[in-house]
Amino acid sequence: MQQSIMTFPENEHSSIIERLNQGKLCYTTRVFKELGKYKENVKYNTPWNQTIIVTQVQRFNKIAEHCFYNELTPAEREEIYQYSEKIGEPYELIAFKLFEDLEQAIHGATHRIQTA
Repeated sequence: MQQSIMTFPENEHSSIIERLNQGKLCYTTRVFKELGKYKENVKYNTPWNQTIIVTQVQRFNKIAEHCFYNELTPAEREEIYQYSEKIGEPYELIAFKLFEDLEQAIHGATHRIQTA
């Protein structure tokens, strides 16, 4: 079965790729037509061909409840507000990380050993 693609704004690609490659958790906010689209413990492809897995989906009703409220720009806050709270809809904060299955992990370890 082919995996769905989780899309991101192009201006976020490099920072997401960097965090994923460092083994860090990443977050994305989804509103309006994308509510409920992404599910916990499901794998998705990225536009740049990495496989990610959603680790958590949290739903909120107020922009002020956003876990990263202070890190959002005023424009980002306004966009989330316009497509959620203002129209009486929630928004979702989705946590995800790079997915490595056992075969990928073994290949990566073998590759690192051979190049070390």
